[in-house]
Amino acid sequence: MRYLIAGGGTGGHIVPALNIANELSRIDADAHFKFIGTQRGLEIEIVPKRGYKLELIDIKQWKGIRCSLKNFWHSVAQMRKIIDEYKPDCGIGTGGYVSAPLAPACRLKGIPIFWQEQNTYPGLATKLASLFAKRIFLGFDDAKQYLWRKRRAIYSGNPVFIEPSIESQCRLRKKFALEADKFTIFLTGGSQGASALNETFLKMIREWGLPQRSQAIWQCGKDEYSVLAEIINRFDEKISLHPFIEDMSSAYGASDLIICRAGASTLAETAVVGIPAILIPFPYAAMDHQRKNARSFVQTEAAMMIDQNELTPSLLFATISDLIDHPDRLHRMASAMKSLGKPNATEFIAKNIYDYVNRQKN
Repeated sequence: MRYLIAGGGTGGHIVPALNIANELSRIDADAHFKFIGTQRGLEIEIVPKRGYKLELIDIKQWKGIRCSLKNFWHSVAQMRKIIDEYKPDCGIGTGGYVSAPLAPACRLKGIPIFWQEQNTYPGLATKLASLFAKRIFLGFDDAKQYLWRKRRAIYSGNPVFIEPSIESQCRLRKKFALEADKFTIFLTGGSQGASALNETFLKMIREWGLPQRSQAIWQCGKDEYSVLAEIINRFDEKISLHPFIEDMSSAYGASDLIICRAGASTLAETAVVGIPAILIPFPYAAMDHQRKNARSFVQTEAAMMIDQNELTPSLLFATISDLIDHPDRLHRMASAMKSLGKPNATEFIAKNIYDYVNRQKN
């Protein structure tokens, strides 16, 4: 079958789309894909590297109602032309402004449309798609209340490819050149790193050291790696510093606590592996969705949250120390985190799409 997929701008929209496509390839031996993107989005780098075709449209972010509506309907016309030429069996959207024209274009062409929303607060593209989609797959159950049409929404979890490592924690720590029996912190700002997290963690180590003789795995991003590596070499603390970690399963498995942003994919992976978290939401995320994501995890006692404007080295040190002092609380947080995991979300979403379209064709 032929699948037309739109979702981009940021990795948070592109990666779920790629994960769904990968799973559809597994269950549909005759699967063909075309991705839709823009010249400005990360998809122009990521999608071709994964071996998928990418076609660009002219959609822009919303900046004023008259100009934005004109651009939107122009993009819908472009999308309709792509549908005429590609003749997809269905459309799949994963949010972001680039995906917005897909839903009305599919509706006008009589093509079934499916949607996946990652965050607790859906964007405008998802709200619009809820009027037309055969299914809206939600990463958070809380998102349903904000949709313009709720009847076809289903809580599936977010599509991630991560599995808990089967190796022992001791062996995993040795992979990172760390000691087998020490409490291990995993700091990550995502694949690109996060300057505010890096800066605060570094200041904490300079002023206080790592709490209670703990050790750390630190994914700092490639931009700051060389400078941090030079500084870290002067410290006595056990720190495994990386610009990027390919094997995230091992990093999660080696750790007792993660300090991270509150992006939907990061939280979905953290829940699948069941690791307690200190969440520091990115304060400039669209519609403050990271803070909303974090609150869902805090409410279930799976995580603690520190707002970036309140983040200081002393507060971070105290928060980590308090958790190390209370292993029972860490254990409860881990159990709560694990209960939020949806390890089969990708398979569930892909199978629902395939089964629906296959029934329609036959």
